Amino acid sequence: MKDILKLYTKALPSKRSGSLYTAFSYPTKISPEAIAVYIASHTNPGETVLDTFGGSGTTGLATHLCDKPTQEVKELAEKMEAPVKWGPRKAYLYEISTIGSFLSKTMCNPPNSTLFKKEAENLLQRVEEKYGWYYKAIDPNGNLGEIRHIVWSETLKCNNCANEVTYWDMCVVYDDYVSLNNRFICPKCAHEDDVSKIERSYERYYDNLLGEYKYRKKREPKKVYGVTGKSRWSREITKEDIELLERIKGQNIQGLEIPVQKIEWGDLYRSGYHYGVTHVHHFYSYRNLIMLAALFKEIKNSPAEVREALRLLVLSYNYSHSTLMTRAVVKKNQKDLVLTSAQPGVLYISNLPIEKNILKGLHRKIKNFTDSFQIIEGSESEVEVINESSTNMEYISTGVIDYVFTDPPFGDYIPYSEINMINEVWLGDLTNNEDEAIISVSQGKGLGHYENMISSVFKELYRVLKNDGKATVVFHSANSGVWRALQNSYRNAGFKVSVSNVLDKLQKSFKQQNSRISVSGDPITLLQKRNDEETSQLSFHFSEADIIKYIINQLKNREEKITPERVYSRFINIYLENDWTIMMSAEEFYSKLITKYREEINYENAGQ
Repeated sequence: MKDILKLYTKALPSKRSGSLYTAFSYPTKISPEAIAVYIASHTNPGETVLDTFGGSGTTGLATHLCDKPTQEVKELAEKMEAPVKWGPRKAYLYEISTIGSFLSKTMCNPPNSTLFKKEAENLLQRVEEKYGWYYKAIDPNGNLGEIRHIVWSETLKCNNCANEVTYWDMCVVYDDYVSLNNRFICPKCAHEDDVSKIERSYERYYDNLLGEYKYRKKREPKKVYGVTGKSRWSREITKEDIELLERIKGQNIQGLEIPVQKIEWGDLYRSGYHYGVTHVHHFYSYRNLIMLAALFKEIKNSPAEVREALRLLVLSYNYSHSTLMTRAVVKKNQKDLVLTSAQPGVLYISNLPIEKNILKGLHRKIKNFTDSFQIIEGSESEVEVINESSTNMEYISTGVIDYVFTDPPFGDYIPYSEINMINEVWLGDLTNNEDEAIISVSQGKGLGHYENMISSVFKELYRVLKNDGKATVVFHSANSGVWRALQNSYRNAGFKVSVSNVLDKLQKSFKQQNSRISVSGDPITLLQKRNDEETSQLSFHFSEADIIKYIINQLKNREEKITPERVYSRFINIYLENDWTIMMSAEEFYSKLITKYREEINYENAGQ
């Protein structure tokens, strides 16, 4: 036990890179390499592991890495001085979401990597033969090339004279470097205002999937980026590009199973950029909608043993790159717009949505998946995924689990079911969010509901865990109420905190970078069953000021950057370890730091 506790004295780095991590983009993931170090330290080969919130299956992948540790995992374990014991384990993953369980099952029980690579290439070749012309374009030299992506633009409508001009023409400025102009000056009447205050134009169109006329934001394609042979090029839109779009609109789509799913909008709905988006297919250009449907249809002609992996391959490119949520951004000292993916954790459609060539993108993804499958190929670990709520784990007998590694949902941090619908419609099965542990205004779920759900999970966790078993819980929130809900849940279930530390995610998520009040460095807590005669130690012997001063001095001694988020994470850590109830939110905490410790804190890029 002493060696394991030593593991919690250092911040464990969890990176956001590598084949296993990047194969499929999923909200809030911990790298499987980091989890593998914990599993291999807390268990012996042959023992059983549980994740009650399986998410994308990283705990399952980590279980495979325990039997087939990569050089990177071995080096991480050595760096952490972790008492690892490599070898196979058995893992159970409970995951309520359709896409999460599908992703977990497929990644943790993959097909032969060689067969997958061959069949993935065959799939794209077959679709290319039928639909490749969708992405053809004439390059500036008059040769037939291939579209890489197209920049579309919203249309602005002058508040004074109703004259229309595209956002591209008004705001995108090419000089020595590309920049965005935030002032609107009407070319017709000279009316001037901030672009954010200018109306957008809308258009009436016939939605052939719904069989009715609808309204949507008016958008125009403005610039094509392509490739001819090995030469990349870009140019403005031509009449041939428009004619291609019209030709695609006239195609017979009978026989393609395009999902028509009404969106049950929740916390992520924004009346501005979601205008006219009533069904999932409204997130796509018509060209890419057909392309996705064609890919899923053609997968049915692939060998049965690789079909699920091929579906996962296509879905891995879907949310991030196939929809109109894909973006182009302006970066300092860049001569052109920089392409990026959809913002994770939201359903944002920008003023300049991007239409990517799905086939080219999937070609690049094949290697990522093949490498991932190869990493765990030959592992004797077993991973079983149960697509149910962990509030009732009747599938698992009492007292059989040796170790738990899990990261519960962080309250109102991400509405998973709302985000996941973009992928789940293509699987034909949406998540039932009734038992989703979340704080959500749109779902009518408050802090009380969240605590009840988490409490049910910890009670079940207590039941299935062996008496000497341990549970590592990764969690963070800027809301002290959410923290208290977590503490109440594990205390009432019969757990106590053995030790707590910080998981150092080397790259912040989009939510962490852009939230008004953000937190970083997730506290990682080791729980064990409390003896019958033990009670929670709720005594408090130090002032908040003493604790903050102690943390700042500790960071100074380690020569670490002292940021508000880092100090708050360690503040939470100390409270968890001493079983003190967390009463201060991140916002209150940062306010105190500004008042009393301004000179000692680095506020650059701080989340307040």
